[in-house]
Amino acid sequence: MSRSWGHEAFVSVDQAINAWVFAGYADETISARCYRLGVRDLAAGKWGRWRIGQAFVDWLFWPQDLLIRVGTGEWPGVRHCQRAWGAEFARLQLPPEYRP
Repeated sequence: MSRSWGHEAFVSVDQAINAWVFAGYADETISARCYRLGVRDLAAGKWGRWRIGQAFVDWLFWPQDLLIRVGTGEWPGVRHCQRAWGAEFARLQLPPEYRP
């Protein structure tokens, strides 16, 4: 996955808002956090704030799903928040030298 300066700058602002405004982890995006905690809400059988947040963020990023569809010819199997969480889990936000 190629990364641009704009993407890196956007992710850094996203992570700063997650840490400063929402008192979350400094190296986690809001999208990944919504998915991680939204799964917990789903397991508890409730529509908590993180599950609602996940639905809202996924809705905001529906154009990204459309771009994936145009680029690959298929709709993505998962929505934005789950993709963001998967990237965090695989440590794709780190430079290649730091990845396991």
